[in-house]
Amino acid sequence: MPTRRAKTEIIAELDTKIAYHNECTKKLQARKEVLLQPPKPRARKTSMRQALITLKEAGLSPDEIITFVKRKKKVTEKQM
Repeated sequence: MPTRRAKTEIIAELDTKIAYHNECTKKLQARKEVLLQPPKPRARKTSMRQALITLKEAGLSPDEIITFVKRKKKVTEKQM
């Protein structure tokens, strides 16, 4: 036949369980706060079209753009 535990043992066990669940609740609250924050703007990758538009706006002609790209390509090949 099982013996009865003392009230102090039961209370101590309940206190540890309460402390554990309070800690879990704090972690969940922190995760909730992160989710409620507004999302950070993502950096968009520059598309080829946008790059060409920017180069044209800078005043480069199509021939100048091609020579610019070829020069850059040669420099990156030398670095490898």
